[in-house]
Amino acid sequence: MSHTKGALYLLVDGPAVLGWHEWRALDEANSARHLRDALAPLVADGTLPAQPLEPLLHLLSGAMNEAALWLATEPSALADTGAALGRLLEALRSPR
Repeated sequence: MSHTKGALYLLVDGPAVLGWHEWRALDEANSARHLRDALAPLVADGTLPAQPLEPLLHLLSGAMNEAALWLATEPSALADTGAALGRLLEALRSPR
């Protein structure tokens, strides 16, 4: 099985097989938790502007999930996608 096929199985078939609610619970317990743990101190120390954490978490998670789906079919775009994510995150920083 190719890396692309494996990623598509995980990202497309996983939610279909497990059901949306189970998939979301697994995401919340894993990647969303890690993203929340990374974002919370950045908001607390002023690196990111003061804001409710959950909307930011879900917006960034959605963007990264969509990027993962796209990269599963366009793996050659990994470097450009990583650079775009870096620019997106940099734009979120509080002005210093």
